[in-house]
Amino acid sequence: MSAAITHIPAADRIPTRQKAAFAIGVNTDYMATGLLTSVLWMPYFNIGLGISPTLLGIVLMIFRAWDAISDPLMGNISDNARTRWGRRRPFMLLGALLTGCLFPLFWFMPEGLGQTGQLVYLSVVGICFFTTFTMWSMPYYGLQLELTPDYDERTRLASWMAIFGCLSAFAGSWVLAAVTSDRFINPATGKGDILIGMKTGCWVIAALIILFGITPALFVKERAAAAVAAIPKQPFWQSVKESVRSGPLWALIGISFFLVLGYSSVGTLGQYVNIYYVFDGDLSAASVLAGWKGTAAVIAGVALVPFWTWLGERFDKKRMVMSLLTLSMIGHLLNIFLMRPDRPWLQLIPGLFEASTLSAIWLFLPSMKADAADHDELNTHRRREGSINAFYSWFIKASLTCAMGVGGLVLDLSGFSASLGKQPPEVLSRMFWIFILLPIGIWVVALVIAALYPLDRARMTDIRGTLEARRGRL
Repeated sequence: MSAAITHIPAADRIPTRQKAAFAIGVNTDYMATGLLTSVLWMPYFNIGLGISPTLLGIVLMIFRAWDAISDPLMGNISDNARTRWGRRRPFMLLGALLTGCLFPLFWFMPEGLGQTGQLVYLSVVGICFFTTFTMWSMPYYGLQLELTPDYDERTRLASWMAIFGCLSAFAGSWVLAAVTSDRFINPATGKGDILIGMKTGCWVIAALIILFGITPALFVKERAAAAVAAIPKQPFWQSVKESVRSGPLWALIGISFFLVLGYSSVGTLGQYVNIYYVFDGDLSAASVLAGWKGTAAVIAGVALVPFWTWLGERFDKKRMVMSLLTLSMIGHLLNIFLMRPDRPWLQLIPGLFEASTLSAIWLFLPSMKADAADHDELNTHRRREGSINAFYSWFIKASLTCAMGVGGLVLDLSGFSASLGKQPPEVLSRMFWIFILLPIGIWVVALVIAALYPLDRARMTDIRGTLEARRGRL
């Protein structure tokens, strides 16, 4: 049964300019970490430099393990901050500047280090980089939870973020093609070289990290800053205990954990299946098709955002997430029939199907996180957006940590060797079927947990009424 649509009061609406300024910040996340870990990491350091994928996966796990420490600390610091510029914005401004400045260090690794030295270098640079990124990301996503108290306006804000996120994904889908193109020829091979290309491309990415990151810090107002000014600061461990007690937050964490684990665990493997199974080892040709695949997904994603938002205002967010997750699994299974070396362009169909529905899920999950923050306030009498987001983020980082380790491990277990231009047929077959089956099994778990999520539209209406009767409107 569809839910009744209510008019969003003017006081609950986020001004359009602020929505745009905030939403553009989501590109910082993709430019800083999405490109690094999901697009460039393995092709650059494994195919380009010959470092073991298992060892590279371990380094990524170290980064995520460090995030597990820094994220909750930064979330609590942000909640407790009391400055004339607000709780979130000063950290966002400094974090964006530092993150952009550190990004090029990955791609200018000193020569002659040896594999051990390379891994130590990447670990040290990465820990510094992810620390400064946490300084930006925890306040940014905490700020998202407090910008409006309205159930549907939260989804509309997330739809703006989804649109801007699609645009950065569009650019990102072409980055690998750009840095391996004939603009960056290696004289020894006569082909485009990612090692040469990234020494130029990293500066562009760094500039975009800064631009996108400082925009919300400069142009978005904090809604709850005045309301929390008189509330005592909360000790770190008390905040953690209160997050642990939140049932709806745990359900949301479960959905997100297994959703991320499903697609991230085969992210690199999917790249390699395209390169070696579909294109017989031709990195440049595979990168071009990946670019078109990303472009098609972006076009569909942007075009469908108004439709998903419209549905979200007629049905509960939980029902939308369950439906979209089911569609994503169907889209992924289409690769069995359409990911073919003889007709490589057919993989655009499942790619379009799967990517557009997965991106739509992230339209609803952040909105549901804001609902969980209201439920948390009902029990704790505190606005703890930074701590809630950090606790949630801890498990997303844990999921990514598992995925990085699994991604490198399954690549090694498949028998893949970067020293071979062409992989044996039995290796290609193992790579293909792991890519197909692994995420489906994981996403089924996410679907079961989604069915248990307790906060629907009616419950959130009751919670808001109780909160406003107790402490007034934000």
